[in-house]
Amino acid sequence: MPTQDVNELFDAEFLRQLESLRLLSRKLINGRQKAERRSSKKGTSVEFAEYRRFNHGDDWRHIDWNAYARWRQLVFKLYEEEEDLHVHLLLDCTLSMDWGEPSKFDRARQILAGLAYLALANLDRAGVVPLGNSRHPVWHPSRGRGKFLALLRHLAACEVDPTHQSLAKIVRSWTDTRPRRGLTILISDLWGSDEHDAIRALDQLRHSRQEIAVLQIIHPSELTVEGRGDYELIDQETRQARKILLDPATRKAFEAKVADYGKTLISYCRRHGIPFLQVDCGDDPAGILKNILMQGGFIR
Repeated sequence: MPTQDVNELFDAEFLRQLESLRLLSRKLINGRQKAERRSSKKGTSVEFAEYRRFNHGDDWRHIDWNAYARWRQLVFKLYEEEEDLHVHLLLDCTLSMDWGEPSKFDRARQILAGLAYLALANLDRAGVVPLGNSRHPVWHPSRGRGKFLALLRHLAACEVDPTHQSLAKIVRSWTDTRPRRGLTILISDLWGSDEHDAIRALDQLRHSRQEIAVLQIIHPSELTVEGRGDYELIDQETRQARKILLDPATRKAFEAKVADYGKTLISYCRRHGIPFLQVDCGDDPAGILKNILMQGGFIR
């Protein structure tokens, strides 16, 4: 897949729609208000956390004199410190994403750009991780809408990697870097090297102590098979070939297998409290973002 022109992938109408969504961006993707986010760091903001013994060099203005009157001991008041959220946007760059018209990869990049814009508009820090494309650098979490155009160019230059990879392994390579805790959104078709690969990848994210949301990109042609007779199927992910006889029974079995896999993903995410949203390639990306903002479009 050749590098795309930024104006082709993110046209003026798409950017105009993002600007209109900015007015709704006070609602975070996971449904919580920004003011509810607190870090475990202790600072000097408005939310009281605990007392500790006053030490030499501490700011005397934070001595609790009422406590001193009761206990005859100088104590220092600690507060919860509110922080900007780190939003890690994980983009699946494996081979199976290069499918359809528009391709799953193009639609994923557009949705990811919108999520990054909404995060930046909320004064959060947005980063982009190209899962599986080690040649394309990570966009480390940065803050401010002034970074958005550079981020768009970064996304337009990103490509699908031509090598076969395990989704679980490339997710593990990112979690092993011990990224700062925050909101992690995986944008992927969730087609892996085998039927359990995506679940193992989600396990990796879940155990990394990140707050997780999953957005699955699908193409309608992947949910069924057309035609009749002898075919040679080539796995888009593994490039393995397999000859089959396509008849009504085979078609029914295939569609049932795909449906069962979708149910497995939804069941896993519900069981572990992971917000999940399935997106059709033909859906308008601005409409998807609006749905997330207005209705909490992720399945819980």
